[in-house]
Amino acid sequence: MCKLAAEHYPNEVGTSLLGEYSADGFEARVLSLAPLTSDSKGGPTWFVRGVSGLNEFYQRVFKRFGGRRHYVGEWHSHPDSRPHRSGTDLHSHAGIAHNECAACPEVVMIILGGQPATRPELEVSVYSRRRGEVRLTPVQAGSRC
Repeated sequence: MCKLAAEHYPNEVGTSLLGEYSADGFEARVLSLAPLTSDSKGGPTWFVRGVSGLNEFYQRVFKRFGGRRHYVGEWHSHPDSRPHRSGTDLHSHAGIAHNECAACPEVVMIILGGQPATRPELEVSVYSRRRGEVRLTPVQAGSRC
């Protein structure tokens, strides 16, 4: 995430998150990132993740990992800003959880703020289709990614 954010600085960037859930559904493991799609667009204060090629990407992942690895959420950067969710972020987060086609009832959202190459800051949250917003404690990513 830090590398991609640094490459696109000062614009926002993001991709979807690839991972798995524990058997009880209360733990999500973010294991990797989906590729940045060619139709994604971003500016210093906005980002729209594209969809070009994602369906095929997730089909390959599903087949390769026997259905054990799949879409678990989204991440994007807030360069030179705190990693707090905007109203648009909150709306998108809930929308994904309630979208049956997304098949992701427990959506992870990671926002990478600060300076991606030197002083990254993270906010991690989960939106549950059944429980609503689950606030997690923000973490400091450390002095470097």
